Amino acid sequence: MAERSDRHDPTETDGEIMNEKTTYRAIFYGANPIAAGTERDLAFVDGGYQQTVTLQVEEDGATVRRVFQLGHVTEEPIAYQFVEDVQDPAAEPDVPN
Repeated sequence: MAERSDRHDPTETDGEIMNEKTTYRAIFYGANPIAAGTERDLAFVDGGYQQTVTLQVEEDGATVRRVFQLGHVTEEPIAYQFVEDVQDPAAEPDVPN
């Protein structure tokens, strides 16, 4: 499984700490076709937003894994920006496509 990095501390939204919910809405921007403003539900980890997320897609018969990093935290959907393609064929995505 792909390694996950540090987690963001719980964030307040409308005066409520987000530890009452188990998921949040995220939107991914960057490399196509798996991140052209695509929205997904992600799980909070240790009460906070995931700092990085790895997504997977099949392109031209090959499995492509892309890493996205947490962007500026405002309100949902939380933005993630494309960072890099992952070339490790043994790696697993955080969020299967």
